[in-house]
Amino acid sequence: MAQQMDEHWDGLYSRAAEGSSPNGRRVWMAVFLSFIIFLTTLGNSLLILLIFTQRSLRNTSNYFLVSLFMSDLMVGLVVMPPAMLNELYGKWVLDVEFCSVWYSFDVMCCSASILNLCVISLDRYLLIISPLKYKLRMTSCRALALILATWTLAALASFLPIEMGWHDPESELQPSNLTLVSEEKQCRLLVSLPYALIASCLTFFLPSAAISFTYCRILLAARKQAVQVASLTTNVPNMSEDHVQVSAL
Repeated sequence: MAQQMDEHWDGLYSRAAEGSSPNGRRVWMAVFLSFIIFLTTLGNSLLILLIFTQRSLRNTSNYFLVSLFMSDLMVGLVVMPPAMLNELYGKWVLDVEFCSVWYSFDVMCCSASILNLCVISLDRYLLIISPLKYKLRMTSCRALALILATWTLAALASFLPIEMGWHDPESELQPSNLTLVSEEKQCRLLVSLPYALIASCLTFFLPSAAISFTYCRILLAARKQAVQVASLTTNVPNMSEDHVQVSAL
């Protein structure tokens, strides 16, 4: 009996040790990361489908939301799966030529997300400042033109300099590609200081400043409109009381 108990505990210990092995941790990490990718892809797909299927939601303001959801969807479909493999194996296991494409997509999707947020804040600003002229200013053609300009700027800040090697700090000595691919096949983005400054200003700092400015103006305009509405509501009872007094006379 004691021998059977010892064998039982030895079996449990061996299974626990197997579950805590590097392969077991890798499996659990793969499940967790796959779940995050699944949620990202499913959530953005459902939001895009909702806007396209509901007629009441198909307006110019939601065009910009679709563009934002599309950039996040591309992150879930193109950027996150190779990043998961890179995290699991500790090295770049895909094709070497795909490394530059992957980094270009990563930079483009992140830049497009920030630029879409900037355009959305601009759209909300125009809607709050002049709601009566909004439909005349923000037509479907202008909305699509803004979306096209957003993605064009994001692509120019990512694919063009990366594929041309302008980002490489050693482009004059080694005009190969963007990554450092060593014996372990590591895929790392090496950028020069001018490229980092220009790309950061165009796709992060300037859009962030524009977003902060527009939302501050939206807050001030909303407070001003709230004061005007409050003054109107206080004047209406006074006018009704004066009308009653005149009728009584």
